[in-house]
Amino acid sequence: MASERHPSSPNPGYFGDRRRAPRRQQDRRLLQRERELEAARLICQALSQHINVDELVENALRIALEVVDADAGSVLLADDKTQQLVFRYVIGEKAEQLRGTAIPWDLGVAGAVFKSGEPAIIGNVARDTRHFSGIDDTTGYKTMDMIAIPLKRWEGQPIGVLE
Repeated sequence: MASERHPSSPNPGYFGDRRRAPRRQQDRRLLQRERELEAARLICQALSQHINVDELVENALRIALEVVDADAGSVLLADDKTQQLVFRYVIGEKAEQLRGTAIPWDLGVAGAVFKSGEPAIIGNVARDTRHFSGIDDTTGYKTMDMIAIPLKRWEGQPIGVLE
């Protein structure tokens, strides 16, 4: 028959689970940091190669998608004349359908991020009132989660959004 030991008695397994939890969390943070550093290294490597701007942006987008383990992403650039965000760079199964599509720059999460200049992380877009489902309806792709980051000129002027 097994007996339980009192917490004050020496029992190497008693605190094991509680001690391992912070370690697992540290391991996850370390792994994420390694992925981020690898992404930065790959972006720097791409910058040092003599490729055109389109290839550079697509490579950076691809690396960003790998870091966050996403299956699709896009860079929307602002068109000042039409006041729209245009899907300029798109990676994913619906890329060809989306490339060149434009939405008003005050619509959806992308519009909110573009206007506010603040990033957004959304765990379930169906619950977010800012989500514009028109793109999902058009493409047949179902967006679940989203990270949206404003793209700005050096002076701070917004130029687009990375999703």
